[in-house]
Amino acid sequence: MLRAFALKTEDHLSENTFERLRCVFPEQRLPSYKASKSRIRFLSSFNPIPLDCCINSCCAFTGPREHETVCDHCNEPRYNARGRPRKRFMYIPIIPRLIEFFKNSEMVQEMKYRDDFLHTKGASKDIFDGDNYQRLKTEHVTIGGQKQAHKFFDKPHDIALGLSTDGFAPFKKRKHTAWPLLLFNYNLPPDVRFHLRRILCAGVIPGPKKPKDFDSFLWPLVEELLKLLDGIRAYDALSKLWFLLRAYLIIAFGDMPAISMVMRMKGHNGLLPCRMCLIKGVRVPDTRATTHYVPLDRSRHPSVQGTSEVKVYDPADLPLRTHTQFMESANEVQFAPSVAEGERRAKACGIKGIPLLSHLPSLTFPTSFPFDFMHLMYENTIKNLIHLWTGTFKDLDTGTEDYQFPPTVWSAIGEATANAGATIPSAYGARPQNISLPGISTTADAWSFWAMYIGPVLLRTRFSKRVYYDHFVELVKLIHLCIQFEISKEDIQRIRVGFQKWVKEYERSVTTHEILIMSALPKD
Repeated sequence: MLRAFALKTEDHLSENTFERLRCVFPEQRLPSYKASKSRIRFLSSFNPIPLDCCINSCCAFTGPREHETVCDHCNEPRYNARGRPRKRFMYIPIIPRLIEFFKNSEMVQEMKYRDDFLHTKGASKDIFDGDNYQRLKTEHVTIGGQKQAHKFFDKPHDIALGLSTDGFAPFKKRKHTAWPLLLFNYNLPPDVRFHLRRILCAGVIPGPKKPKDFDSFLWPLVEELLKLLDGIRAYDALSKLWFLLRAYLIIAFGDMPAISMVMRMKGHNGLLPCRMCLIKGVRVPDTRATTHYVPLDRSRHPSVQGTSEVKVYDPADLPLRTHTQFMESANEVQFAPSVAEGERRAKACGIKGIPLLSHLPSLTFPTSFPFDFMHLMYENTIKNLIHLWTGTFKDLDTGTEDYQFPPTVWSAIGEATANAGATIPSAYGARPQNISLPGISTTADAWSFWAMYIGPVLLRTRFSKRVYYDHFVELVKLIHLCIQFEISKEDIQRIRVGFQKWVKEYERSVTTHEILIMSALPKD
């Protein structure tokens, strides 16, 4: 029965196909799908927890909202005429699953990776080389402000977790979105920890719209993580010993809109759009657009001239946010004397209130929320450069210099990209597409391959001036440094200085108006 149910789950068999197995293999005496599912639920020793939520997924009725009967965001009632919840969010507990991990000897052996990991000073191979993790190892765990006897990760069974979320459209029309809550087990080796079967899904926010109160959906997860700070009794099948299982969330990541919700920030369109620093945004002159952009050099911007605002930001010395400053601003907004004053304070600091995840002592704001390299580079920077080169970026011209391709040149580059697939081994990835065709859908993986291996060849001699090609090649070199399996201290410095120089050179080639548009923080 277990093997048959595993076949259905892993190979995505329909219920009808599963039922037909009973006819095809009658000698196996397989139970029905309904009976199998009931038995599996019993053997797994835990059940999903249904939690009432708004019909529009604005919020879940958890924590402070537990007894509310109307959504205060859309005014939709919680219950129908029969007194039943109109919609529910299914939360899948993580504690029972973490306990079960240690009942599997092979899994226990794999999860020794974190405890066996050797940190090499001056090199970065994994998340455990990061400053946040190394700092945590020296600190005592605090629960409710009380210092505990144990430190973070001072026991071999302690688990390091990561959280990720993003909105996706489950249907082709893309009018509805859902938001999965995914947890990653960093105790596993890097080559397997992101495999689908190793990911812990804590639930899927059903949609159809983006949540207004994301913390209300995180509430049951944070409750479990707080319990795991103190420890849960568990059994190690390998050593055959009982122990206290503890797990700590050390990182949360996703694209900018998702992390803005998790951190309760205004986001990339706000006056202070960056979660890492206090750089101030400016608006496009002579427009009513509410979006803000953050050029380094805003000395010629009309709203900055004649004021005490910073005229030119130094990329090597940005006004970085600290955890203390972040939490002080969050508290000022949360406890503002009025709604209007709270909104004014939120606009001034870019933070809308105290994030629920700030109650976990293992997280540091904002450094525990790094930028997602895929969205930052492949889904944003590379795409925007191509829009600039082809004259399709927000109807802007070429600025002070001519770096655009004639349509015939870009068409030739697209055809050459597609033709390159005939000589590229399939083991390298999917066959390249003609990127010059209108409406072409290209994945981040495809943009990565094109930028690093095809673009440098096809773009050579295509620009009107060599400086633009060299500028692109410098970006490619930096990307190669970033995706190494091991990054040395010297490489980190080269990356830091290299991107500072690259951005300055980028801004040098555009007019004031385009600086405001193209120097924006990446957004998804």
